[in-house]
Amino acid sequence: MTRPHLKGDIHVRIRTGAASAALAGLLAVAATAPAQADDREPTQPPSSTYSNGHGPGVAAGGGVGAFLTDGDKVHFSHTVRGNINAHGWWKRINGPAKKAKVTVWLQVKNNGHWYTLNKGVKTVYSGGGSGKRASAAWKCTNLVAKYSFRSVIDVDIVGYPDDDHKKITDTQSLFCGI
Repeated sequence: MTRPHLKGDIHVRIRTGAASAALAGLLAVAATAPAQADDREPTQPPSSTYSNGHGPGVAAGGGVGAFLTDGDKVHFSHTVRGNINAHGWWKRINGPAKKAKVTVWLQVKNNGHWYTLNKGVKTVYSGGGSGKRASAAWKCTNLVAKYSFRSVIDVDIVGYPDDDHKKITDTQSLFCGI
C-alpha cells in the first residue's frame, strides 16, 4: 500500500515485532483502498501515520521506534548541467534503529501514467544530507519539452519488519525532455 505524502504533512511510523507488523498490515489494508506508485494521483493522507497495529497515537513497545520518511522534490542538479535529481532519506525520532535501506524512484508522467526513469538505493544512517540519503538522477534529452516529475521514497529499517508505506513527493513541472 502506498501512502502519499503531500506538502505540509508529516508521516510518523512506529514499527514493532513481526506479529504486530502483520496485524498493522491487515488493519491498514482493511481501512484504506490500496494505491500504488504508478499512474494514480495521490490522495490526501492523515497528518501522521502510525504502523504499530494499535491505531493512531498509541506508542509501540519493543519495536523499531518512530521515524520520518522524507525527501526532496525532483529538481535540476546543482552539479551536473542538464540532469534532474531526486533524493530520499529518513530521520529517527526515537527507538533503537541505526540504519535503513532507502530507495528512491524518479518518475515522469507521460500519457496519463507514471513511469520510473531511474532508481537509487543506499543504506544510510538517519539524517539526510549528501552522505545520508539515496539519490536518483536523469539526464534530460533537451530543456524545451515540459514534463511532470515526482519521486517515490521507501525506507526499510535494517533488522526490522517492513510495511508498505512510501512517500510520494509533490509533482514538479520541469523543462526536461525524456
